[in-house]
Amino acid sequence: MGSFNLAFLWHQHQPFYRDLRTGRCILPWARLHAIKDYIGMLLVLEEFPDIRATINLVPSLLVQISDYAANQVQDDALRITRKPADGLDESDAEYILEHFFLGNAERLIRPHPRYAELAARRDEIRRKAVRTTHFSVADWRDIQVWATLAWFHPLVVERDPVLSELRKKGRDFTEQDKAAMLDRQQAVIADVIPRHRRLAEAGQIELTTTPFYHPILPLLCNMECARLALPDVPLPARRADYFSADAEVQVARAVEYHARLFGAPPAGTWPAEGSVSEDLGPLLRRHRIRWIASDEIVLSRSTAVNLKRDGYGNLECPDDLYQPYRMPGGADMPAIFFRDHHLSDLIGFAYHHGDPRAGARDLVARLHTLASRCTGAPRVVPIILDGENPWDHYELAGLTFLRELYTLLANDKIISTVRMTDYLDAHPPERSLPRLHAGSWIDGTFRIWIGHEDDRKAWELVAAAREVVAAHGGPPSAPATEDARRAWEEIFIAEGSDWFWWFGEEHHSEQDDLFDELFRTHLANAYHYVGQPAPAALAKPVSRPYKAVQWSEPRGPVTVTVDGCVTALEEWANSGRCPGAVGGAMHQAANVFVGEIRFGIMGDMLCLRADGLGGTSEIADLELAFNFHGSIARRLIVRPVNPPCATLLDETGAEIARIETVAMCDILEIACSLPLLAGERTDGLEFFVEVLRAGSTAQRIPREGAIPVRRPPGH
Repeated sequence: MGSFNLAFLWHQHQPFYRDLRTGRCILPWARLHAIKDYIGMLLVLEEFPDIRATINLVPSLLVQISDYAANQVQDDALRITRKPADGLDESDAEYILEHFFLGNAERLIRPHPRYAELAARRDEIRRKAVRTTHFSVADWRDIQVWATLAWFHPLVVERDPVLSELRKKGRDFTEQDKAAMLDRQQAVIADVIPRHRRLAEAGQIELTTTPFYHPILPLLCNMECARLALPDVPLPARRADYFSADAEVQVARAVEYHARLFGAPPAGTWPAEGSVSEDLGPLLRRHRIRWIASDEIVLSRSTAVNLKRDGYGNLECPDDLYQPYRMPGGADMPAIFFRDHHLSDLIGFAYHHGDPRAGARDLVARLHTLASRCTGAPRVVPIILDGENPWDHYELAGLTFLRELYTLLANDKIISTVRMTDYLDAHPPERSLPRLHAGSWIDGTFRIWIGHEDDRKAWELVAAAREVVAAHGGPPSAPATEDARRAWEEIFIAEGSDWFWWFGEEHHSEQDDLFDELFRTHLANAYHYVGQPAPAALAKPVSRPYKAVQWSEPRGPVTVTVDGCVTALEEWANSGRCPGAVGGAMHQAANVFVGEIRFGIMGDMLCLRADGLGGTSEIADLELAFNFHGSIARRLIVRPVNPPCATLLDETGAEIARIETVAMCDILEIACSLPLLAGERTDGLEFFVEVLRAGSTAQRIPREGAIPVRRPPGH
């Protein structure tokens, strides 16, 4: 056994997508991740019986998987997939075009030629606003099949002759083919929970939990704790400080449900988003939770430990981070582990950009460096991250990376993988925290979930509904009737972190409106179950229309030398800007090839700039399409390879001109005649940008809408 311990904690979670009153499930992600990541992570581990890991399963995800396994729920996408292709109506077709191509294009669509072909045609339909009848019945059926078939984990396909044959067939599927695929999906989902239990009983994995509907537990316990990290943050005007009773229920139900599914209560928990405060210690102790985990930023703000890193991002003195601590309050308080933020994020957000085997080797090399810097008792490095979302960006759903990583670790003489509780049993905490900072893994604050006006509005809606339910249905721990129990269930769901993640300016998805609507639906249902009318406020979206404004307009004319370099800072100082992704780059769900688009007017020329392509290894495979609409339509196609080339097309796709003023070095710069782009009238001209790979859209800037081209003041 090695002298340095590595503790993986893979956190498996999806929002709760079902409307309990109607049974409608709005989005398919729990189902699709089940047939790819939740089963796939186990299949890879089974190939390496000496590798130990901890898997955290959120109860609200397990409820959804159980419902799918029992065939008691179907999401909107599954319902439409089951319909015969020759029976689809216009609304079904629109839904398919909107929702059946949402997977990562590079990893889930492009590897399958027929799916990629259909995606390219879908993009053309949306771009030109032509009728959806351009698809035949056979096309629609192939889309129905590929939208699920592409998601199955490679090891599932490899071991299943039905799925393997369907992948080989590739096109012209029959209704019988589709039915066979859906049968295999049902079997895979039904195996997810039992397989977790078998691996846990065999001792290879440890299973842990999170409060039931993934709430930010410190905010339920005491919202005032948000001000410990953000002293000036406004709090909801109506915030129901009695949410603390709900925190007790969310924890108690999680522990009970976990024990019922897996035959034993959990020893540990990953609080949603690694969110902790001192209020959690007594609460978790009451439910016999032995340990929790958070992020290194919480440790650094709780103590004076040295978390300085070298130029490669490795800790210079790792002993302080690589050990558990006792939470404040006494020797019987739970222990707390702190994740290595840098190493966890390398897996989550970095290694998929290059050779996955090289990424695995880099991680192990870093672990050896860190092991050499540790002193004293055998230390443990906690690597904690999502166990499903990263693999959307890796080739073969992360299989290549994980096989290489587990192979290296299984043969390593220094590093041993451990389950968290096993390490704690062998190495109880040496230190107790004098205080525990109240914060999460993001910035060490709760800003994402309470820092924006929209967040606070949402909390006030929850508080108002909770007051009504408490007045008419009894306390949350002992509802007066079955309908009161249902009402409380809706309140608990609305307390989940996911709604607040999408409110505000930080994070966006193509389903923002659906999340907003479902959040308000849960609260409206709570009123319904206690026989009270829902307030008018629940008929209005929580989020404001500002989300559509994703760019800044030019402040004045630009003076650009088109050479592919930032020749002088003042060149683009007055330009308008549109980011390639909204929110922090680490939270994006799609590939980001272009970091930012800049635009401005120089005389009668429109100047365009794309940043970030110089750091993209796949640049030879990319094209940028600048789509202009006004009194006429134009499409500027740019290949950024050196030397770059740019071609202007009309609305039929015919070439109008070659644009010579284009250059690519550190940045991509283009200057094009405004009359050539807009005709005689430049007013009303707007544009959006597509980054294309193999003809399919890999990135759109802005995500929604189009950027107006206006002459700046005084120009």
